[in-house]
Amino acid sequence: MPNQADQPAASDRFQTDDARRGLSRGLWTIGGLCLAIGAAIAALLQTDVGAATVLDLVARAQPGRLALSMAVMTLAFLCMALRWRSLMPAGHHPPAGGLMAIVLAGLLLNYALPGPLGELGAAWFASRRYGVPLAMSMASGFAARLMGLAVAALTAAVVFLTVDLAVPEGYDRLVAAAVLLIGVAGVGLLVLAAFPEPLRRLGHLLVAPLTRAPGIVGSLALRVQGAIDAVARDLALVARSGPAAWGGAALWTLASHTSVIGGVLIAISAFQAPADLAGVVFTYATTTAGAVALFALPGSQLGWDAMFLGLLAGPGAMNVGDASAVALTVRVHHLAVMLLGAFALVWLLRTGTTQAGRDGDG
Repeated sequence: MPNQADQPAASDRFQTDDARRGLSRGLWTIGGLCLAIGAAIAALLQTDVGAATVLDLVARAQPGRLALSMAVMTLAFLCMALRWRSLMPAGHHPPAGGLMAIVLAGLLLNYALPGPLGELGAAWFASRRYGVPLAMSMASGFAARLMGLAVAALTAAVVFLTVDLAVPEGYDRLVAAAVLLIGVAGVGLLVLAAFPEPLRRLGHLLVAPLTRAPGIVGSLALRVQGAIDAVARDLALVARSGPAAWGGAALWTLASHTSVIGGVLIAISAFQAPADLAGVVFTYATTTAGAVALFALPGSQLGWDAMFLGLLAGPGAMNVGDASAVALTVRVHHLAVMLLGAFALVWLLRTGTTQAGRDGDG
């Protein structure tokens, strides 16, 4: 068995190799998605209706507003970084720019690698570069993610209950059931972030029978159980961060969601397309909250795009052509920030040593 002195080095090599593999796959993913978008547009241009729709959208598009739309949506990642920082332990205050770079790198890794490795990689880089204890880095990042999803879910429920949305006939009950489920999940996420003990108990209930299994199954189950205990313990520490920390995280969460919604509205205006404001807010909030079901899958944002387009054409009161153009704008923005994430990942891999003492609180 390797001694403890050997274990950090082995872990470091594994994590670094994992990040490099994610960088390579991420670049291939960006290239593949660009080719897929280009092929889809080329196919549309081969049909009379498709060509007319594309040419009409190009004629109506205002490049300046589209660029502004993408800039406003990019601000959301800075807000996400500041939300994460709000929940980090006292004494750890990484610079906003560096933390935003880590969030962007995590986005790229989430696309490129199976499972939520982007979140794990982001926590690892925050620990490696800024000296944040790894367990607390992961727990605060997880709590920040829960808050973002919870606020989106509750926003969707409030809009649905207070506004008469343009839901297509025959789909009202289905949408109502989905919103009810999302709203309940949002409340559950907030409770989980504030009181993680139920998470630990549920994890033990599910995993405990497997710990008695022989061989690798039992060994793996024990490790999973230990990980659940560690996450619950560290989430409990984050939950005790105090009203100021949670209040700051809530404000940055609202700022993040507002940035994306504002960018989407600017994109809609860039195509001079009619839309229902409440429906657009509902569309964004519902798809963002609903994407939690896709989070464990690589490329989960593609599912987000499908939901986003469908709801824009429903409660958003947009025609399919305009909704497709706006959804494509959001997708192109995601590809652009993924590319920024690739640059950020290269930078982090080259300068990944602890900088806490050098960078301070800037």
